[in-house]
Amino acid sequence: MSTGDDGVGSNLGQLIKMLDAIEFKTDRDLYTYAKILRAIGMELHLRVGMDADLISAILSQYKGKWYTFGLQSKIRGKLVGYHLHVGANAAKVLGLSGVKMYASFVKHFIKPEQEAEAESRQGKGKSKPGFSIGDRPSDGAGKPGEGGRAA
Repeated sequence: MSTGDDGVGSNLGQLIKMLDAIEFKTDRDLYTYAKILRAIGMELHLRVGMDADLISAILSQYKGKWYTFGLQSKIRGKLVGYHLHVGANAAKVLGLSGVKMYASFVKHFIKPEQEAEAESRQGKGKSKPGFSIGDRPSDGAGKPGEGGRAA
């Protein structure tokens, strides 16, 4: 029995298995999830969109009423195929939602952490006067003639 993925050159089944196997423990897991979800969405968008065009083309060849010269079948075929085009666009939105999820994670969790760390690094020398190693003395401390008071 064939699943439909045989010989097509698609890895949709593998992508779904990989998505199912992810456990959210680190930020890399979220990135991997978003990456796989995007790949699934793009694959489904491509596949369903091509199937919609194929079905529209097949149904437009159906012989309808003799007095419409086949126009009725073409219009109805496009109406039937349109539903699959809507589904293809939904699959594309599904893939993009994974990307937006990760971008939101970066905005709300990673960026504030990075900003707080940068602030703490900048504020170390300014808020705590006194002993420092490897830096030039900031105010009155240090050797004579080094920016401090001369002895």
